[in-house]
Amino acid sequence: MSFTGEGEVPEGGYREDKSVLGKVYIPLSGVEVTGDIVVRYERHPWIERFEVDGIKAAKPVRTGMGSKSIMGFVMSLATIYDKAYDDYNEYTRDGVFDAEAYFADITELFCGNAGNAAGRKAFRKFCGLTENMWREGCRAAYEIAMDTILPSIERKGLRDEFTANITDEFRDYIESGVRE
Repeated sequence: MSFTGEGEVPEGGYREDKSVLGKVYIPLSGVEVTGDIVVRYERHPWIERFEVDGIKAAKPVRTGMGSKSIMGFVMSLATIYDKAYDDYNEYTRDGVFDAEAYFADITELFCGNAGNAAGRKAFRKFCGLTENMWREGCRAAYEIAMDTILPSIERKGLRDEFTANITDEFRDYIESGVRE
C-alpha cells in the first residue's frame, strides 16, 4: 500500500481509495480486503506510524513446482532449529548431502518433542516449513515433504496436529491424494 502526492499515480495493479490523509493505493493482488479500509496516523513518543485496518496479506497459493532448493530449506530450518547446520554437516559426505536422511531425522526430532509446550510450538513451525517445501520447493524438496516428512508424521500419530497447523489448500491437496 502506498500514499502519493497530488497527480502521482502508481502504475498498474492498484485500486484507489480515499482516506482522511489523502489517496491510498492498494495492490490488486497479494492482499485481501477484510472490510472498510481505514488508515490512521499514530504518534507515540518512540515512533510515528500509519496503521491500516481492513486489509491483510493474501494467503499464499501454490502455482506449481517451485524453485527453492533443499539448501534453502536447510537455511529456513535454521531459523527454528539451532543445530540445523551442525546436523547438515553430519549428513554431508564427500560433498554429497543426504537430504532424505537429514529431513527424516529432523522430522523424528520435531515429532518426538511435540508432547511438551516448547516442542508443540516448534512442531507448528515445522508444519509451516513442510508446507513451504510443498508450496515453494523444487522437485527434490517437494518429494522429501511428500515421501519422507508426511509419512513420518503419520507413523507418529500426529496427523491431526499437523493438519491443524497448515492451510486449507495444503490439507485439501494431501487429502486428494494427487501427486505431481
